Formats: sequence, structure tokens, C-alpha cells
Amino acid sequence: MKRRQALWVLTGVILIRGFAAGGINMTASLFIAPVSQELGVGVGTLSLYFSIMSVVTVLWLPWAGRLIDRCPVRLLALAAAALQGLSFAGFGLLDHVSGWYLLAIPQAMGAAILVSLLGPILINRWFPQNTGLILGIQMAFVWLFAAVLQPVISKMIETGGWRGAYFFAGLAAFFAVAAAALLLLRDRPAAEDPAEPGVGQTASAAGGTGGVEIPEKTATHSASFVLLLLFMVAMTGAAVFTQHIPTYGGLLGYSLGQAGLAMSLASLGSAIGSIAIGLVCDRIGGLKTCYGIIALWLLAVAGFLFSRTGFAVFAASAFLHGVASSSIAVLAPILTLTFYGKMDYEKIYAKVSMGAPLASILLVPAYGFIYDATGSYSAVLVLLAVLLGSASLGIMLGWRMRCTAAECPAWRKAKRPL
Repeated sequence: MKRRQALWVLTGVILIRGFAAGGINMTASLFIAPVSQELGVGVGTLSLYFSIMSVVTVLWLPWAGRLIDRCPVRLLALAAAALQGLSFAGFGLLDHVSGWYLLAIPQAMGAAILVSLLGPILINRWFPQNTGLILGIQMAFVWLFAAVLQPVISKMIETGGWRGAYFFAGLAAFFAVAAAALLLLRDRPAAEDPAEPGVGQTASAAGGTGGVEIPEKTATHSASFVLLLLFMVAMTGAAVFTQHIPTYGGLLGYSLGQAGLAMSLASLGSAIGSIAIGLVCDRIGGLKTCYGIIALWLLAVAGFLFSRTGFAVFAASAFLHGVASSSIAVLAPILTLTFYGKMDYEKIYAKVSMGAPLASILLVPAYGFIYDATGSYSAVLVLLAVLLGSASLGIMLGWRMRCTAAECPAWRKAKRPL
């Protein structure tokens, strides 16, 4: 019974993240070029709304992490669906770029819950075993959703205009997420039968990660947390280049349809990569997996630099970029568990997740402004290589400095009886 309930919860998470991430977040970049052209503003100016979303997400994530631990997950997901989906649909009514800046606020609040926190936290609650594989499977479906929806949205923009495409994507996501939340989600198995073992155990009941159980305050004030956050910022900084792939493709002379195909290949690569990375993490651990992903990502950056030679090179680079980008959603929760255990996982993971919006605050519009100023993405691609080098350094040092129950004086002090 518990296993069947867990599978229904996983199905709900897949549908919710599929529409919230694959249907909204991963199609947003397709609107940038046509909207900026019609409004008569630069790509960087319009892309600033992504930075506003990121600022809101950074400020909101710690509170959202507490809410998801205290509030019924169905009602929280329903409210988040309204914030994200209806705001995205509302873009289709706007005529001035300031409207994007305003609606970015509720959209970010909804997305922080549906895209950043809901999946990893519920999977950690319902699937204490083979967490990496389950996270990978969930993310694979998210990218498959994107692979299907991106060409659909591209075609809608080409044939019917961007306003109708905004309405379709936003409203479809709202109704799909609301239905999945009400019908399929459950908070935690321990609420029904705390004594029953198996799939229904909470993360804490299922055991820690090799005895490492660090309180939130100790973890978030450690050097390893700062370095893990640096890793997340750098990796996400490379990943957000996805938002500019359609614009870069247009600069190279490829059509919007070809750019949409490249985005679909990137999503397909992420679907394949999600499962593969989850399996590899479960087998060899997060550190070695991180190094392999960074090497693969550098190969994708090199491919983008030579994409003028033909669409096949551009498409292959987008595919590899998608494979590498998928690692963030799998590695972040796994590394959080490995570094700090399951004692305060939900609160710590919410703060680790701040690395993604921190990167987007500056880098998404920065890439756009660099393009506007130079008419080229060459400097952007060099910056991606620098970020990947920083990610490698951050995870290497953070891994060496991570705090364990046996080594951390602050942890021992926290555990002393009063």
C-alpha cells in the first residue's frame, strides 16, 4: 500500500514539475527575441525580468522551505500554481517591459515551490532508498515534457504570435498542476503510520548518511556550505546559458524552428542525463560525478564556439549542454544529504537552492548585455569556461572541508546537554 502511494506521489511530482518547469521555465527563453523586437527593447533589458525572479527566489526560498515543512503540500502546490501559471499567462496582456518586471514577483514565488523544492523534498520523504535514481527519473520526465512543449510553443509563436502562446502555456500549466496537486500529492507517509517501515519511512527514520547529521545553523555557517553554494552558483551560471540558445542560434543564421529543435535536443539530453547521473551518483558518489559533468560541459562549450561550421555542431552542443545542465537538479539534493545528513535537510536544501537564483540574478541579463554590446556570444562562452573551472575548485575544496559528526567542534557543542 505504501509503495503504491509513493508511486502516486512520484507521478504527481512528475506532472507538476513537468508543466511548471518544462511548460513554463524552459519555454520562457523562446519568447525573448520576438517580444523584445515587438516592444522595441534590447534582449538584455527584457531579460532583466529573469534577474528580478531570481532576487525574489533568493529572498523567498528560506521561507518557502519552512512553509513546505509546515503546510499541507496540496494547498501549497495549488497556491503556487496560481502564482506561477496565471502570472505567466498574464504576460500575454502586456505592452510595456515594466509589466514583466512586476509579474516576475508572483511567478518566482510559485516557481520556487513547484520547481525548486517540491520534487526533491517529497522524493526524500517517500523514497529514502536509491534517492539519486528516483531524482533522475523525475528530472528525466521534466526534460521530456520540455522536449515536447518547446517545439509546440515555438510553432505557436511563429503562427499565432507570442501573446496567444503565453496564454496557452500559463493556463495549461495552472490547470495541470492544480489537478495533479489535488489528486495525487500526499505530505509524508509517517503522518499515517509512523511505525510502518519501507518506502513510507521519513528521511530521518530511514537513517542518515554515514552518521553525518549536522544542524542547520552549524551547516549554513560552515566553510563547506559557502563552497557548496559557490559550486551551485557556478554550475547554474553555465546552465542558464540555455535561455540564450535560441538567440545564439539566430545570430548564427539558424531559423526559430531550428533553434526550437536545438532546445528540444537539449531537453532530450537532459532527460537522458538525469537518469544516467542519478545512477552514477548512487554508484560512485557525488564528487567523481561532478568532475565528469564539468569535463563534459567544457566539451559542449567548445562545440558552441565552432557552431558556425554547421547546424549539426550547434545541435550536438545543445544536446551535451542539456546533459550537463540536468546534473544540477540531481547533484544539489544528493550533495546536501552527503555533506550534512537528513537532520535539517529541508531547511538546508532550501538554502543550498539559493545558489541557482543567485547565478541568474546577474548572469542571465549579463549574457544578454554582452551580446547587445558586442553582437557576439564569444565572450559569454569564455565566461562559461571560467565558471566551470570555479565549480570544479568549489566542489573540490568544499568536499575536503565538509563537517562530520566526529570532526566538527560546533556540532559537538550543539549536541552537549545543557
